[in-house]
Amino acid sequence: MKNVTLILDLLKSSLSSKNELEWIENKYNYLNESFKASAYYLAFSSCTRYINASVPQIILEENNLKALSSVYPNFGKMGWMTDELVRVLLMCVVPIDQNKKILDQQFSTADYRETIALYKGLYLLENAAEFEYRVADGLRTNMSGIFDAICLYNPYSYQFLKEAAWNQMVLKAMFMERPMYKIFRIEARKNEQLAHIFLDYANERWSAKRKVSPELWRFISGFVDEVIFKDIQRLISSGDELEINAAIRATIESNYDPGIKWLEQQQLLIKDVPSWDEIGILYERAISNTSF
Repeated sequence: MKNVTLILDLLKSSLSSKNELEWIENKYNYLNESFKASAYYLAFSSCTRYINASVPQIILEENNLKALSSVYPNFGKMGWMTDELVRVLLMCVVPIDQNKKILDQQFSTADYRETIALYKGLYLLENAAEFEYRVADGLRTNMSGIFDAICLYNPYSYQFLKEAAWNQMVLKAMFMERPMYKIFRIEARKNEQLAHIFLDYANERWSAKRKVSPELWRFISGFVDEVIFKDIQRLISSGDELEINAAIRATIESNYDPGIKWLEQQQLLIKDVPSWDEIGILYERAISNTSF
């Protein structure tokens, strides 16, 4: 129940409305003492009738951020609205022996905002690993807000998704032009199969005379070989500054000696290549003002 206590404490310290706090505490106490699925569904769906959903994101104080980050990495980056946190609190009160059945039913009827809260809250459940199938299924969505709730900053995907589902998520994030640098623990889940999938994707884009996100090379970094380096050279000869920096970084991080020697010959082996996150941030800014 540690997670429940942390969320409840955060809501108490963040909300100034006495009526909102009373509603939250009453629902929490009732469900915690004598849980009934019907009461839970009603509280979850009617949340925004009693909680102001239009207020800005909750501001985390240092003590709250530290405590919640210890159980939910990246908690402070997820951008929590009040109604989302209340719904997550309610999710955590559902008994473990019932929550798969109850939450499956809820996913099938949830509206847009409810679905976002559900995906953001799964990581805090004591049996979070048991919902891997649900998150993998959620990746089919084409709604960026829901997809982002699964993919960006959320530690669930890194921690629990199987490799095939992880690869599907990352590839779809590229298709949807999401900011890849916001995916939690990218380096820890990179794999050779994904590197070759992205390489094929890059060549398809080039064949269609379309640009490739420089963030793509972050997933190829570590796997550069003789074949891949030919595409690296192509990128360096015709790419823009961000693409060239990404190509250089991917080559260096792969410890591909012929490539590193070639970079030296071209006087491209520079020390001040931007980090992957910096490349992602700069690219996100660039595409916010342009479209391909």
